[in-house]
Amino acid sequence: MDRYGDYCVIFDADRDQVPVFTALEQWVGLADNPGVIAALIDIHERVHGR
Repeated sequence: MDRYGDYCVIFDADRDQVPVFTALEQWVGLADNPGVIAALIDIHERVHGR
């Protein structure tokens, strides 16, 4: 598991996809690969007004 500010991501060596949650355990989404995590977080913050 790794933190990106208020977000947590769970890396699994057996999968390319990365689940992303807020630190309060709210589901953000599933990044297709680690390179998409920042974009997924950015979209979540725009939609939820952060």
